[in-house]
Amino acid sequence: MLKKKIARIISEISNGFMTMILTPVIAVNISPLEVNRKIIYTVIYILLPLLPYFVLKKMGKISDYEFTKREERPPYFVTVSILLGISYIYVKTLGIDILTDVSLNIFLASSVLTIITFFWKISGHMTYSTLLFATLIYLFPTNPTLYLLFLFTPFIGWSRIALEKHTLSQVTLGTLITLIISILIYWGF
Repeated sequence: MLKKKIARIISEISNGFMTMILTPVIAVNISPLEVNRKIIYTVIYILLPLLPYFVLKKMGKISDYEFTKREERPPYFVTVSILLGISYIYVKTLGIDILTDVSLNIFLASSVLTIITFFWKISGHMTYSTLLFATLIYLFPTNPTLYLLFLFTPFIGWSRIALEKHTLSQVTLGTLITLIISILIYWGF
C-alpha cells in the first residue's frame, strides 16, 4: 500500500503534461523575447497539450489523463505532434536559437513517441521528464548540478512500473530515445 502511494506521488510530480509544458515554457521565459511575447508564448505552450486532451476527453475518446489504454493514445499524440510541428515552424522564424532547438526537440520527441504508440505503448512520463532534464542542462550549461536531475529517472521509471502502467522496456525506451534525440539536437554529437 505504501509502495503504491509513493509511486503515485512520484508519478504525479513527473506527469507528462507538466513536464511537456515546462520544457518550452522555461525556454521561452529565459529567451530574449519581450515580456508580452513571453506571456503569449507561455500561454500557447500551456494550452497546446491541454486543449486536445480536453476536447478528446469531452468526446469520450480518452478515459484517463494517463492514457492508460494504448489505443486511446494515437488521436491525442498525433494532434499534439502536429501542433508542436506548427509551433516549431513558427518559432524557427523568430531566429532565436535556443527556442528553435527546444521546439525542434520537443517536436521530434513527441513525433517519435507518436509513431511508436501506433504499435506499442511507450512511457510518456519518461519521454517528457528526460526531455525536461536534458533541456535544463542545455539551457543552463554552467550549472553542472542539473545533471543530478537524471538521478530521479530511475524513480520515475519505477513509479510507472509499480503502478502497472508500463513495463521496464517501455520505460527504458522512453528514456533512451528521448536522450538520443536531445543529445543530437542540443549538442550535435
